[in-house]
Amino acid sequence: MDTPDPDKPSSVRKRAWTLAALFLFALVMGPGPGLYLVNDYAANAGTILGAPALYAWAVFWFMVEAAIVVTAYKTIWKDDPQ
Repeated sequence: MDTPDPDKPSSVRKRAWTLAALFLFALVMGPGPGLYLVNDYAANAGTILGAPALYAWAVFWFMVEAAIVVTAYKTIWKDDPQ
């Protein structure tokens, strides 16, 4: 059984599309329907770890986006002359 080489173009391309899809999902979930998902919770409970629930929701998705960018930087965006 062949193990995939992480530096193969097909593997990098698949990783790039996966990260792009995850980033777009996080981009939409942060300010978009995510507000409606936690809106009831925000009205009833008020805070998550001391921060208003809506702020915590937005910060969580921002951290997801930042992790995706760092992952792309470390794995895809290489200055490798071929």
